[in-house]
Parts: sequence; structure tokens; C-alpha cells
Amino acid sequence: MPRAAELRTTTEKSLFAVSFLISLIAWTLIVVTIVGLLYGLMIGLFLFIAHALMIAHVKGNGVRISETQFPDLHRRVAEAARKLGLDKAPEAYVMQAGGALNAFATKFVGRNFIVIYSDLLEACDEKDKEIDMIIGHEIGHLALGHLKWIWFLIPSRVLPWLGPAYSRACEYSCDLCGYETAGDFGAAARGLAVLAAGGKYGRQVNIDAFVEQAADTGGFWTSVYELNASHPFLPKRIAALMNHKSPGIVPEVGRHPLAYPLAPMFNFASAGGSGALVMVAIIAILAAIAIPQFSKYRAMAQQKAVESAGEAP
Repeated sequence: MPRAAELRTTTEKSLFAVSFLISLIAWTLIVVTIVGLLYGLMIGLFLFIAHALMIAHVKGNGVRISETQFPDLHRRVAEAARKLGLDKAPEAYVMQAGGALNAFATKFVGRNFIVIYSDLLEACDEKDKEIDMIIGHEIGHLALGHLKWIWFLIPSRVLPWLGPAYSRACEYSCDLCGYETAGDFGAAARGLAVLAAGGKYGRQVNIDAFVEQAADTGGFWTSVYELNASHPFLPKRIAALMNHKSPGIVPEVGRHPLAYPLAPMFNFASAGGSGALVMVAIIAILAAIAIPQFSKYRAMAQQKAVESAGEAP
């Protein structure tokens, strides 16, 4: 059974190298010439607190999976962690999320977590390995170190084209982790189909016909959308699994050439785009520039006031 590192795609490796270099340069410039060490620490503290509160929400409202709480899920999590090379299985929680079909992984002060929404579990066949695909995908994020670098790579993640492209590459790698965990293409593909059509109809999806839909994603607007999206289109994700199993079986679908220069203009309207991160970064940088300038202006005003008072009779 391949470990997670062997499942990392070549595209992810290349984009990580570029993202790391750009982020290293950006953080150096921010700390040295714009924000200063103090403001960098303030921003880091803000992000730390926000993350801590999110973890608190999960631990306070979710149900922790253990040997005595959902033992079947506990076994699946432990097995996925073993297959993907983690030394220790992550803390896993089930949460109700108002019908959302989703799951996510996160990391906090050295501890790994995965959270699976209850509606997604209910949509999967308990007797099949669709759940293993979901669990393996999320543990893949941890095993591949995606959460280890998430804060450092923020400068590159907010960049048009590069940030979403790296995110999509990570998703493809984690799909392979889920596929290897499930050990069955049909179950892995069905796990992704459930995300598209829900539980009842997801199990009725004709996988071959669904993969053919990937050919419809090469138009201008679909290309614009995906270039700003953090996740690839679902038919493409299943096609990638098919090509992993049998290389070249599904032709690669290109994108409309005009979408590349125009995609950043429509970032705000693309779900999963980096628009929110861009706004956070811009606000943080502007605040870091404005606060010192305001302090300097206030000091000058106070000095003028003192001088004026000294000149008064």
C-alpha cells in the first residue's frame, strides 16, 4: 500500500516549490519593510485566536469518535492513518451542519483533527467503502503536510492563478489518498459522486456518463470559475482517479485561453475562490501601514500643541 508521500502529484510538488519561494520573499518583505515584527506577531495572534475558537466549537458541539463512540468509524480512521503513514490517528469528530455534505481536516498546536459532517456520513453506504474514501481524503491533507504549511503559504495562496491552482493540486493528491484507503475505484468514485448528487441519487449516478461531463468544463465561464476555485470540478476528480488506475483512459480537458487573463476579475463571484483571503491580507497590510502613520501624525500634532503652549503669553 503506497504511503501518502508516494501519492503526491507532480503538479502539487511543482506548485508547492513556487508557492514556498513566493511566500518566503513576501514574509521577509512584510516583516522587514512593511509590517515590522510587532505587527506580524499581532496578525499571527489574531489568526491563532480565530483558529482556537473554531477548534473549541468543534470540541464543544461535535461528537468525538472513539473505541466506544462510533467504533466502526474509529476503526476506519485508525486504518486510514496507518495506511497513509501517520504515526498517530487524528482526533476525529462527527458534527451536524444543516445538510452540508462536507468534511475537513485541521491542525492546532501540533494536534491533528478531522471533522466529518453527519449528513455526508448518512449519504454514504455504511456497508461500502465510500466513507473510507472521505476519511482517507481528509487524513491525506494531514499526512501530506498541507496543514503544516497553511499559514506560511498565505501570501502565495491569495495570489490569482497560483493560490487556487495549488489548492486544486492538493485536492487531487488527497483524492488519491482516499482512493488508496478505500482500495476500490467504484467506492472512491461513488464517494465523490455523493458530493455531487447527495446520498439517494449519488448512488444512482452513472460514473462513466458523469466523467464525460468533464468535456463541458472547457468553456469560458466554466474555465473562469475553476481558475478561481479551491477544488477541481467533480467529474475531473473522478477522471483523475480513472487515469491513475489506467493512465490516459480519459482525455485531459483544456481551458478557454481567454479565461486566464480575465479570471482574477471574477474572483469575488467564484465559490471557493481566494477572494476572502485576499481581502484579509489587504486589510492587514493597509492597517499595518496606516497605524504607524497615524501614530506619527498624532505625535507630530502633540509636539505642535506643546510648542504652541510654550509660545503663549
